[in-house]
Order: sequence, then C-alpha cells, then structure tokens
Amino acid sequence: MNIRQAVPGDNLLLSSLSMDVQCLHAENHPDLFKMPQNDDFAATFFDEMLIDPQTRIFIAEEDGNALGCMMCKLIERVENPFTFARSHLLVDQISVRPEAQGKGVGKALLEQAEMLAKELNVSRIQLDSWGFNTSAHTFFEKMGFEKFNHRFWKNL
Repeated sequence: MNIRQAVPGDNLLLSSLSMDVQCLHAENHPDLFKMPQNDDFAATFFDEMLIDPQTRIFIAEEDGNALGCMMCKLIERVENPFTFARSHLLVDQISVRPEAQGKGVGKALLEQAEMLAKELNVSRIQLDSWGFNTSAHTFFEKMGFEKFNHRFWKNL
C-alpha cells in the first residue's frame, strides 16, 4: 500500500473517496449533513483545502486503486487566561472505501498522521466522531486514541 500526499488535481478523486462517509453522515443526521448527489459534490472544497498551508491531505492507494483519504489540519491556539498555548494535528476527515475496510488502510493513514505530527513537532493528534459511528470509535480506540471530551445538544 502506498500513502501519498494529495496534489492539486486530486480534487475529484478526494470528493469521490469522501462520498461513502458523507452518505453515512447524511443518513444519520439529514438535518445537518447534505446527501451527495454525485461524485464531484466536494471537488471545489478540496480545491481550496489543497492550497491551504495548514492542511495536508493524503491518499491511500494499492495497485493503482485509491482506497481512502485523510485530511489533517495544524491547529494552533494562543495562551489565554484559561488555557496554555497549544497545538495539535486535527484529523478533520478520514474515509476508507467500504470494501477496503479492515485491510489496514485506516491504520496506514493514521500512521501517516503520526509521521506528519512528528514532522510538525506536534505531540497530540485529535479527531472526532459522531455518536452513531460506533465502528469508527472501536477502530480509533484500537489505534490508541482515547475519549477526552463530551458534547451535548438539545433540539428545540
């Protein structure tokens, strides 16, 4: 398996790779997430992310087939009266095609995030996941991530 950094021109591929996860989110929270109508639903978004200096996007490939992708952002917070200055690498999106799940693709992508964090001299990687996505939670915990925060909402 090869993990490569995405380049301008990968926007359509990234949009297509993100479609499965987007559909999962839209099925579970149709009031929040848009159901993609075609493979290029997020192409413009990825055009912008590919030139953002704080963002790196990676694509997992095997035998010429794209199996998954991951978008990471460097987040830097200044010190304030409540918290110390800090920075972390945010795995903002990670998606593995359903047929490739359980075959080490997600693991390889998260290992790439660890290498990027070390390269950026960042000692923490963060990600979040919606409550309905319990299979992702199991995977993230298996990869050494621990829960550290709870979010609540109340619909009116």
